[in-house]
Amino acid sequence: MRAVKSGEAEGEQDGARACDPCSEFILSDKFAPATLPDVCAPRLRTVDAIERVSRKRFVYVAAPAGSGKTISTLLWIEQAKRSTVWIGLDRYDDVPSVFYKLLATGLYSTQPENAAMRAMLVDPSFSASPVEHAMRLVEAMQRPQRRSAVVFDDFHLIENREIVKSLPSVLRLLPSTFAVLLLSRTPPPNAWRESDAETAPTVLGASELAFSKDEIRQYYNALGRFPTPSEVNKLHTATEGWAIGVAALAKAGPAASLEHGRMLEHYFAEQVWSTWDDDLRAFCLATSIADEFDGELARLLTGRDDAIEVMGGLARTNTFLMRLHGDTYRFHHLFLDFLRQKAECERTDHAELCKRAAEHFRVRGDYTRALRFWLESGEFGGMDTYLVLFLFENNRGSVADYADFLRTLDIDALPDSAYRECPPLRVLAAWFAYLTSQRERFEYHLDELYRALPRIAASDSRFVEFAILAYSVDHRTTIIEKAKRFGFFARFVKRFTPEGLATKIASFTHNLPYPHRSNLDYSAIALEKGGMDLLGRTFSPLLGTEWRYIYPLIPACFDYERNRLSEALSGFESTQAALIPENKEDGRLCVMLMKHATLWQLGRAAEADSALAELAAYAAGEAPHFLPNLKAYRAKLALFGADEDAARTWLDEYFVTETNRIELVRVFQHFTTARALVVLGRASEAEALIERLLAFGRDFNRPLDAGEAGALKASLLWASGRTDEAAHVLAEALVTLGPYGFVRVVADEGASVVPVLEHLAEQGEPHIRVDGAPNGFGADGAPDSAFVGQVLAAARERAQRFCGMTARFGESEQTVALSPQQKLMVELLSRGMKKPEIAQRTGLSLSTVKSHMGALYQKLGVHSAMDAVLKARELGLVE
Repeated sequence: MRAVKSGEAEGEQDGARACDPCSEFILSDKFAPATLPDVCAPRLRTVDAIERVSRKRFVYVAAPAGSGKTISTLLWIEQAKRSTVWIGLDRYDDVPSVFYKLLATGLYSTQPENAAMRAMLVDPSFSASPVEHAMRLVEAMQRPQRRSAVVFDDFHLIENREIVKSLPSVLRLLPSTFAVLLLSRTPPPNAWRESDAETAPTVLGASELAFSKDEIRQYYNALGRFPTPSEVNKLHTATEGWAIGVAALAKAGPAASLEHGRMLEHYFAEQVWSTWDDDLRAFCLATSIADEFDGELARLLTGRDDAIEVMGGLARTNTFLMRLHGDTYRFHHLFLDFLRQKAECERTDHAELCKRAAEHFRVRGDYTRALRFWLESGEFGGMDTYLVLFLFENNRGSVADYADFLRTLDIDALPDSAYRECPPLRVLAAWFAYLTSQRERFEYHLDELYRALPRIAASDSRFVEFAILAYSVDHRTTIIEKAKRFGFFARFVKRFTPEGLATKIASFTHNLPYPHRSNLDYSAIALEKGGMDLLGRTFSPLLGTEWRYIYPLIPACFDYERNRLSEALSGFESTQAALIPENKEDGRLCVMLMKHATLWQLGRAAEADSALAELAAYAAGEAPHFLPNLKAYRAKLALFGADEDAARTWLDEYFVTETNRIELVRVFQHFTTARALVVLGRASEAEALIERLLAFGRDFNRPLDAGEAGALKASLLWASGRTDEAAHVLAEALVTLGPYGFVRVVADEGASVVPVLEHLAEQGEPHIRVDGAPNGFGADGAPDSAFVGQVLAAARERAQRFCGMTARFGESEQTVALSPQQKLMVELLSRGMKKPEIAQRTGLSLSTVKSHMGALYQKLGVHSAMDAVLKARELGLVE
């Protein structure tokens, strides 16, 4: 059954927080399967197929809408007599914290007496590290006395890469008595299809779900109609065994059209819609605005006090309304599409219905759904209240999770009229564009926000504070320039939020580990005398009590970057002393990490180990949302020594996924991924990612990110034999970093970057220029020779301790030897062939082709066909 959420991505509903977070899931049917229709085909062939493959535990049912995935699965559950957790998904569940809360709640409902599972589910930090909490909850499960099942319905709505990558690892921990079925309209993810036998699901497709001629005959007989063999043949040809088509024709009678594309339209219109009276039609049109609805929502939408009775009657007499749990129902997807088209044609007051739903969820304390429905209404005036509640009353998980959640609101699709009617929406749109690093959209929304500021201020002063936060991270001006213009914004604020809005609704670090290059690159302060005092007179009210330790923290970070390690350590110790109990976790984490980094650079191993252990314990206990970045930091340290095991372990982490755009909240992890790819010799992948990091640093005016990416790229190019390119890239990085005197971000690459630095020190690069670079670098735009010398000295010192990430670069290339079959596979891949085509071309079975592919990928150290071809060409194995 549909897992009803107690809260959305940003936290529990207000009402739910006041009571037992698990109480509404215990001793209920909320995770039981939906009920079967009164009459349905027995589908013995399909049920037997599901039973057979379920013995392998993981089954992926991939077929178009209306193929009978749900009914077939329900029939199997009934025959197999399995206790079942049924989770119906929607597009708003495509966020790790929401998705895994659903799974965890469903599993806990099967063992409500399990205290260890309960502890994981009610842990306030569940949303901060949902995968880890879900794993611990599953590990705490007792072996059920009977066979069980977990069913994910509409799994095609889950596209989040972290969920897709992590889910097999979580499901693998389930007791062996559990089978898992994933019902989807799309094929399984590529990574699943190409994974090992234990993880890869068995796939059932449309052909396994299609009605056979005999099943069509049996179904018609059950309905009291007895078709001739000729009629059965026509029905099978017309429907191609499509389950919902068979059902529609069976119930439509002899006059039904056999034209495949019109059979459902004919059935819905002639056999359902035309038989209803006006009141019932109005009821269904009104409730169709919601993907699912309970009795209370249906009553508000339709104005009918007998809504529950109407819903129950429809579910009993109509295949296309399904009871989920209690008095909650949903229409079949295809019938819902029909109803929504009807509602549009008949000009149902969609806006008014959505606003009723919004108010319904606001009263319930579900501010997320309330905002969703008001956005859906298309009437944006009057939604200020809903936006305030969503922004300021919801709890926060990790910033990365928040960015994923905002994506489900489809903010980019809002029309311009939305912002005219509700100017504060600009704040939300700008923030989303910023978190997801959509530079052009961020700049556009910021400019519009600045113009609308007087109107925004008229709504709620907290919106202005939120606007100031957006202004503070506008990359087009430095933080110093913004501080000097702060009065333009501050005059619209009657009274700043006492505790500091920035730390109430967000994290000034955005959960990143280096405070001076977190939500913003603060390097400009290093060039401004009294810069921190200027910030204290302007932005500090937004930070509340956090400012007391930020004031000494940022200058200490600059000392670290300038390789003044003793001064930096003293500064971090002073910062620690300034912390008070009210300070938030993210600031404490940054202080602890920077202190460890300094001790580690100084070679004070015992103290560094102690500091790292303290940091790890604090993160695990108080700030689990930081664990991914902590793992990234530890991996980074190991990768300085070209540790291949650390590289593989890092790339296997569930949150390490491919990306087409560098998102701010994951930038630190992307740097670690780039190093891991270099260590493993995956040069083409590494260079592509580093290039994106370099563009990110430049586009968002982040000199430290641009400098680090430049150092990585130069090291990779030099190791690849592209020495001239390497020198040019590193010279640009040094020109960018030179004015600030930031040494460490390049010198940390040690032996990997030393030869490039030596080349620059000997020959120089007099023609390098960086448009818009600060004043103070060398003549003619070249790196200052004294600065190059400082970086080289620090890099040589580092090289004495660590071999550098490129130390083993090329070793794997020299030893790669493909078998004849593997060489044939990559040659055919290079011609653009897919696995089925290769199987047909070679005469091998598809499973044999996949086996050869798996061995090929492992030998080349890649994960996809495209990367295999690129790597093979790079090694000269194919032309």
